[in-house]
Amino acid sequence: MELLSNSFLNALQCPVCKKGGLSLRENKLVCSSCSESFPVLHGKLCFTKDADAMMQKYDAEAKQFVNRLKSLVKKSPRLFMFLTYAIGSVSYFGERPWRTIEKAFGKDVKNKIIVNVGSGITKVHPDVINLDIFPFKNVDVVADASSLPFKDGSVDMLISESTIEHTPNAESAMREMRRVVKPGGLAYISIPFIMPFHASPNDYSRLTHEGLKQKFYDFTPKKVGSLGGPASALVTFLMYFLALPFSVISESAYNLATYFFMAILSPLRIFDLLFNLFPRAIEVSAFIYFIGEKKK
Repeated sequence: MELLSNSFLNALQCPVCKKGGLSLRENKLVCSSCSESFPVLHGKLCFTKDADAMMQKYDAEAKQFVNRLKSLVKKSPRLFMFLTYAIGSVSYFGERPWRTIEKAFGKDVKNKIIVNVGSGITKVHPDVINLDIFPFKNVDVVADASSLPFKDGSVDMLISESTIEHTPNAESAMREMRRVVKPGGLAYISIPFIMPFHASPNDYSRLTHEGLKQKFYDFTPKKVGSLGGPASALVTFLMYFLALPFSVISESAYNLATYFFMAILSPLRIFDLLFNLFPRAIEVSAFIYFIGEKKK
């Protein structure tokens, strides 16, 4: 979907008054109801009026060593993805969003509105609209997940990968996610289950697979499973557990130790290929995912 196409612009709604549609006038979007305007900067649609405050909050939290390291690596999306899969703590052997897109739409994607909420720098598909609260590279729409700039039932598919746990107002974010998906549309949601605290830049919540289904009660579950299985949960726990003694020295030593042990233990993730064959593996998995179709 083209970012400034009529189809996409017609799906937008003012996040301030929650009523008006938005029209493009020069380099800004203007609400037809309250006349609020939102700039188009460097090809990104910007809906966060408190962007400066959010960036100050992000910068303050990002000064922690682990977040500085993540920010440095994220400047190169390819390097970030390579390290994630090569020496990360999570196997990601479950179904991924791009596979769900292929199954649902085949090659007929360009005319579909698919939004990845909390995308960060990752582009799961060339035709997916990336939305994040920070203007990272590859982000198309800068907006708060708890106030999405879309009309009710306007999105064909919504993706949210490892975002809900980093959202201070998770209930509002999930309510917005449910609201914008059209009847018959899809939602792909992943969230950590057995996972230590991981600030990126902060961390607030967890959900079980049953809890995730309950939160998206107006969706018919199509598939629920492990994204990072029991081996991933074990690797992640051990890397933090073994690093604990280093926290006596300093926070930096502790954070470096977690990455060291992650690299050492990472090969154990291969056992998720076996564990994910077990029916109850989801009960001890690092991450879970939910694919649902909104009820008509």
